[in-house]
Amino acid sequence: QAAGLGGMLKQGHQSMEGLEGATIRNVEACREISTITRTSLGPNGMNKLVVNHLGRIIVTSDCATIVKELEIEHPAAKMLQLAAEAQDFECGD
Repeated sequence: QAAGLGGMLKQGHQSMEGLEGATIRNVEACREISTITRTSLGPNGMNKLVVNHLGRIIVTSDCATIVKELEIEHPAAKMLQLAAEAQDFECGD
């Protein structure tokens, strides 16, 4: 096996460094949140069944509630979660 980072990771891995790599990861994380909430938007928005970490079942089409119940670790996605909570606090639904 080769030494260095390439030798430690599985075959077919992607390694990104610097500003471009960080930007791509941030966009991908935010895109995943938009994929989760996309079908709840608009006049034909569908309800989502959310089960939180305590086992509580929530049925809602409110995107702020959906995002609030997610366990988000990525910093850029966490910023979207905080923005959704702030907007929900200020304006409501």
